[in-house]
Amino acid sequence: MTVEALVAALRSGDAEAARAAATVLGERGDRRALGALAQALRSHAPTVRAAACEALGAIEDVRAVPPLVSMLRDDDEDVRAEAFSALFRIGQARASALPTEALAGEDPGAPSEMATQLVWPADLEAIQLLHRGLGDADPEVRIGAAYTLGRLGVIGSFDALAALLLRDPDDDVRAAAAFALGDLGEQQPDKRRVAAVLARAWASVGDADEVAVLVARALAELAHRDGFDALGEALKHRDDRVRQLACMGLGRLGDPGAVPRLARALRDPHKGVRRFAAEALGRLGDALAIKPLIQAVPGSDAELRSTVGVALDRLDRTAVRGALRHSLGAPDASLREAAAYLMGRVRDAEGLATALTDADESVRKAAALAMGSCAEPGFRPALEGALDDAHWPVRVAAAEGLRRLGERAAVGALRRRAGDPHPVVRNAVRVALESLGG
Repeated sequence: MTVEALVAALRSGDAEAARAAATVLGERGDRRALGALAQALRSHAPTVRAAACEALGAIEDVRAVPPLVSMLRDDDEDVRAEAFSALFRIGQARASALPTEALAGEDPGAPSEMATQLVWPADLEAIQLLHRGLGDADPEVRIGAAYTLGRLGVIGSFDALAALLLRDPDDDVRAAAAFALGDLGEQQPDKRRVAAVLARAWASVGDADEVAVLVARALAELAHRDGFDALGEALKHRDDRVRQLACMGLGRLGDPGAVPRLARALRDPHKGVRRFAAEALGRLGDALAIKPLIQAVPGSDAELRSTVGVALDRLDRTAVRGALRHSLGAPDASLREAAAYLMGRVRDAEGLATALTDADESVRKAAALAMGSCAEPGFRPALEGALDDAHWPVRVAAAEGLRRLGERAAVGALRRRAGDPHPVVRNAVRVALESLGG
């Protein structure tokens, strides 16, 4: 259908035909339909109004901002949601094209003559409207305006957004302001100023979990040293999303003073927090993190074990090896098993042959797998011997270790175990033989 035919359907009065036409016009992204879509926002049918909002967002023309802002007051929740999404999308699309440096010292509510010469009139009109929207009586308008200004990167709105974050009575508005300040933090030349506002906001988040999440997100992305204390406190928050963001932010800050706090987070009840804590400790690069990282592995899930292995790879190699060898002699079998596993991850072969004779089968299993990962040719005889271990999980690990080792000379020993009484062992032997060409 032509644009003219689609516009005619949009104006036909048939709600279903109008909704379908709006959807197609949005998919085509044809700016000639802007006026007709803006008029469709006055339709009596919420489905048409919602489709028109979505289409205006898809076209990504800043001239659609004024009618979309008005739709933030719509009686229908779906229409308001589509209007918000459209504004956010337009803000994201225009952000790269907007000369934010020309607006850096400007009051968006009263731009200078120079700004009016450097910024497209439609953009400037939209920014002024959105800036005024920050003081609107309707919280939906304040929310939409905050998110869009943040996405546009309008630094001149910083003070107004900070005021919303610190004093607005509506938690959803405060959350939107925190999100927007996080966006502005990337462009704000004075990072300390942003960190100060976010830290003040953190002190008063109270029971507003969504505000806490978005303040923590902004602090984590800003990664300014003045946010250190707030991020440290965020590690104690009841919402696991906040604690994960706090770990991420402390890792990005690069301050070794966060090691004790992140080490405690390795025991957090939420596995995501534990994983982000391990990742952050690796990023900090401080040798004091080695011991708590190793101790976090016993009883942990596979994802955390893997993350700890990656983190240890980023730390001082000599210190890591020394700590792992020490743990390999620990009285606690679970710690010995963890050390053997991690030695495979960091390719440290020393002591694994002894671990393969450990009294605990879980240690022997971990050692067999680690020996294969270390790819030391001298390990083949020991792994072949482990194919006769009394415990079938160790025999499985021995077969897998030989497969990882990649030595064709192991084919004979594997063939002799092809008839193992346990089906899992037989399958592991078969896979190893196929891999080695046997």
